[in-house]
Amino acid sequence: MAEDISYIRKWIKRGLSKDKKTLDFSNKGIDNLIAEELAENVALPDIEILYLHTNKIKDEGLEELANSEFFEPLKELWVYENKIGDNGAVALAESDNVLQLRYLSLYTNRVGDDGAIALANSKNLKNLETLDLSFNRVGDLGAEALAKSTCLKNLKVLHLDANRIGFKGMQALAELSGLQNLETLNITYNLVHPQGLALLDNSERLQNLGKVKTDILKAED
Repeated sequence: MAEDISYIRKWIKRGLSKDKKTLDFSNKGIDNLIAEELAENVALPDIEILYLHTNKIKDEGLEELANSEFFEPLKELWVYENKIGDNGAVALAESDNVLQLRYLSLYTNRVGDDGAIALANSKNLKNLETLDLSFNRVGDLGAEALAKSTCLKNLKVLHLDANRIGFKGMQALAELSGLQNLETLNITYNLVHPQGLALLDNSERLQNLGKVKTDILKAED
């Protein structure tokens, strides 16, 4: 782009760790326009951890980033507290640049069922180990897709607390027919449904996990 991007160089200089593996772009006021500039002008092959949290990134901005070389080497992506909805989550799920991703934090955004379904069915996220979707808008359909996912083969930690999950979603999570390597599940602060909570409480599948948090069960170490 013709515009001056010297501020990006300054951000990199200040936010890059000494080993050049971590880059902190959090709380920079990054919106879609700046996200596009980052996508077009930044390629750091040694970066493994990227902090983009507490900004103003919406779907279009995340789409630009997801389709750029900027995301290619990442193992951890922190984009919590932005304004990302379903289209942004879909862009991540469909990107060929997230193949190395192990950790994805999307909490406190606007991701609903469509975004959760896309993530659950993403073959590009097969190496993902932690997915944080807490404080979003995921309902029964999204929870069902995640519970039945066979694509997220390496997922160990799933946070779905503070969403809109009701009986059908709780039922699917109680059965947890997918996510065979899951160890930790958090689904507190969803819709209060006594029957759904009872299914979770009595689930043999969940009792075999290392740690489960619901509005009935207490965390087990």
